[in-house]
Amino acid sequence: MTDGRPIDRRRVLQAIGAGGALSIAGCSDPDDPTNPCDLSVTKESVADSVPYGGSTEFEITVCNDGDGTCEDSVTVTDDLPGGVTYAAHTGTDWDCTESGGVVTCEHPNANGLGPGECLPTLTLAVDVGPQGEVGDAIRNCVTVEQGDADQPHKTDCADVPVTGSVDGECDLAITKEHDGESVAPGSTTEFEITVCNEGDGTCRGPVPVVDTLPNGVTFVSSGGSGWSVTETGSVVTAEHQNGGGLAPGDCLPTLTLEVAFGSIDETGDAIRNCASIEADDADPTNNRSCVSVPVDTSVDDGDCDLAIEKTHDGTPVSPGDTTEFEITVCNEGDGTCRGRIPIVDSLPSGVTLVDVTGSGWSISASGGVVTATHPNSGGLAPGACLPTLTLEIEVGSMDETGDAIRNCASIEADDANVRNNRDCVSVPVQPPQTSCEGLNVEKRTGGQFEYGQVSTYEIDVCMLEEQTCDGQITVTDALPDGISFVSASGSGWSASASGGTVTATHPNSGGLGAGQCLPTLVLSVEVAPVDQFPGGSDGVRNCARLSADGAVVDEDCVAHVITN
Repeated sequence: MTDGRPIDRRRVLQAIGAGGALSIAGCSDPDDPTNPCDLSVTKESVADSVPYGGSTEFEITVCNDGDGTCEDSVTVTDDLPGGVTYAAHTGTDWDCTESGGVVTCEHPNANGLGPGECLPTLTLAVDVGPQGEVGDAIRNCVTVEQGDADQPHKTDCADVPVTGSVDGECDLAITKEHDGESVAPGSTTEFEITVCNEGDGTCRGPVPVVDTLPNGVTFVSSGGSGWSVTETGSVVTAEHQNGGGLAPGDCLPTLTLEVAFGSIDETGDAIRNCASIEADDADPTNNRSCVSVPVDTSVDDGDCDLAIEKTHDGTPVSPGDTTEFEITVCNEGDGTCRGRIPIVDSLPSGVTLVDVTGSGWSISASGGVVTATHPNSGGLAPGACLPTLTLEIEVGSMDETGDAIRNCASIEADDANVRNNRDCVSVPVQPPQTSCEGLNVEKRTGGQFEYGQVSTYEIDVCMLEEQTCDGQITVTDALPDGISFVSASGSGWSASASGGTVTATHPNSGGLGAGQCLPTLVLSVEVAPVDQFPGGSDGVRNCARLSADGAVVDEDCVAHVITN
């Protein structure tokens, strides 16, 4: 401050300020020492403090401390600190935009800013994030960049403490529940865990829950929207990100844990299981919840003996066919079978899986190995069977399958008799039936026929039966008088004409199977001029005859008119 002007509060603040950035551009003629424009800025916080997750406002004032009028528009730039986001602005004639945390505001200063005058106050409203982003205070600074008579860069800062939460205290509470039914050894059951906010403030940040399973109880699976769950050494750890915060009275989605019970020697006649919230809040006394579940000690003393049977209808299959196997699992013992029942089916070479169905079965397939698991939640009583499991497969070439498919399925569980835990079935594989009886020919016009013009006939040859036609296929077409052959096209087709009859052949090298068609045969023909066309009629009928294995197998005709 060596320019000879008086030192006032604003100039001191501008000289000692640091941090942030608010820049102002706009003055009259900075190179004219007789008429200097000298813009200055101050920034103040409206509130003494702000809560985490709350909002606050800063007031920014731009004044002319010079001796001359500032005539240009004024631009202000505010680089917000971490954890603080722009919400809105107010101030007469101020226009603000925000990009990447930088707020830029412009005032047109239409009437000019005389010495000692200030622009209307600009108020910036901002939102404050969590403590991990903003710390215990917000320090927001403004920097003035101008070409006026004073120093080129001016700065003013405002500090605001951040404390508490926006609306009271967070108090997470956990509840663990069970349906109360006794659970038999070897079976599964579910627990439901609910976490709610019983406080008067929003709970923010991830919510972790820990459940240490008691002796004899093992983790099976989990469910619950937004929950991520892991299990190590019988300790189940679940976490919900709680991205939007948990308002007072709200609850996170229910977390469901499925567990399996071991023997009575491990569990005793009841189990007690607890879940805890691993987070600090206003009241830790409701951060743990336990539930006791009775164990059914009246289970029968007989043995579980699972038996598997795999069946097929016995119909021979051919390459390209699909067929089904049915798998049935029953309890041939005198005791109830409890717990999940897994089945493994390793498909033989040349066979690919199409589909698997069966009520209650969950299926996975990888590398030709099909794994199916049934929860068997209620247990499988003596003589009872699980719902049938159906496997649909597709048969590959006989180079892969040979003349038969042998397929086995196994129960992957221990029971009283392991000799009936595997069953196999063989299905004959035979070459595809070769017959051309099911061939079909369809003939149509390729467009309107006109006298003196070239037009086309289109001919399709398809196999409509469940068999394969091998060897050459021939189409003959005796063209009507007045219509002459020009050329033929269609992949694999060759054609020639003699005496008005067109003969086209296709080698059909790979055979034509059920539902397959040869490439369309297109015959280009020329129609005689109207004064040369025989018969004096505008209507004609043309037929194509299909032959294979030396015999005619089908014929199709098309009737159409010829126009000028």
